[in-house]
Amino acid sequence: MGVPLLEDVIQSMEQAIKAKEEGYAPGSYEKARLRFAHAETLLPFSCLIGLFLEESEFELIQREQTLQYPPKPPKTRNWRGNMVAPFAGNNMLVLYSCASDNSSKYFVKVLHNERPIPIPGCNGSDSCPFEVFKERIAAPHLKHDYSALCNLNLEQKKDSAPGMFSQMFGWIFSQRNADTPAQKVEL
Repeated sequence: MGVPLLEDVIQSMEQAIKAKEEGYAPGSYEKARLRFAHAETLLPFSCLIGLFLEESEFELIQREQTLQYPPKPPKTRNWRGNMVAPFAGNNMLVLYSCASDNSSKYFVKVLHNERPIPIPGCNGSDSCPFEVFKERIAAPHLKHDYSALCNLNLEQKKDSAPGMFSQMFGWIFSQRNADTPAQKVEL
């Protein structure tokens, strides 16, 4: 569920980098892209980028393997609903441009509820070189075509004959309207 959002975040960061590198005039490009949603979006997105996960759990998600059940309370665990998605919770992914002798000029910093949070895919740091973020956190998820996975194949639906139950319910409900002739359905 969070893949289209992650794809949009990466795309907007790439556009910002391009604007800076090519010297676009101030005001001619987007400085911030703000997205607002409910906890039902925040939870899958937080999980997708690995927030509140141990490094070993993050590796399992990257390999699309199932996580173990968390320990039952009162044992401590990182993934807690009241921490991950409190009322008015938020995530911020901020792109920084740093002039340094480092190999990377651009860094992504992740904040959860306005506080920096460690990113398991970036060795537990709260900031990560943009290319590393793309490679280790985004790429394993972006290899999938969301539309192909989540949309119903309409051609397949058109070719299928109506089932017995569909015919039966059609017959039952058509009896309510006496103005239209009833269809003969053999059961």
